[in-house]
Amino acid sequence: MISFVGSWTNAVNNPTSGFFSLSGISAQVGDLAICWWYTRTNTKDLTDAPTTKHNVSSPGYGRLYVGYTTIQQSHIDLGYCGIFNSNSVSNSTTIWGVAVFRGADVSGDPFIAQSGSPAAFTDTNDPDPPAVTTTAGGQCVVTLFGKNNDYTSIATPLLYGSAMGNGGSNSSTAGGDACGGLAYDLDAFVGVNDPAAWTLGGGATTDDGYVWTAAIASAAEVATKVIVVD
Repeated sequence: MISFVGSWTNAVNNPTSGFFSLSGISAQVGDLAICWWYTRTNTKDLTDAPTTKHNVSSPGYGRLYVGYTTIQQSHIDLGYCGIFNSNSVSNSTTIWGVAVFRGADVSGDPFIAQSGSPAAFTDTNDPDPPAVTTTAGGQCVVTLFGKNNDYTSIATPLLYGSAMGNGGSNSSTAGGDACGGLAYDLDAFVGVNDPAAWTLGGGATTDDGYVWTAAIASAAEVATKVIVVD
């Protein structure tokens, strides 16, 4: 069974680099870390990064990265599990984070189902995540958005838990031109899961960005065979 362990986020204006921190997360070896970042321009590159799931960019919608890695002892010792670098110092707030889950199937790609590549949206205050179709019970559905400009409050989709870390859900202290967040639902059912919209309040309005939905597979049960010896 999948469980949410913890998360961390940060936002900086014009960063030249950053890392996906495990600060405040009681991660264990074998846990799944989902790493994500959003910047309102397409000027950031990744190095020493987790496995890339998506890396989409557009001058109009910004750039959204989604990656994942299985936590190793070296990650715990170093306190982070990936790095990004900037190849530009243009005026661009970057917001990024990591969410850690336990009990996910990390034998391969943990995203057993997804809505496709992150979908671009135009001029909407409340990003509406696309639906995803799960193939088994006990999976965890996650939804992620990144959006140009900032908001004074961000609420996760209805019935979803917040995985936005230590208050890093918006970037008003970092420059005020990007926001983003990750949320999760541990009660995934088989079939179409259509998350409610994120709710954004205050701040800027009618700006573009990306939104994405996926389902994480739970670890396969290992059958045990009892041998009776006479």
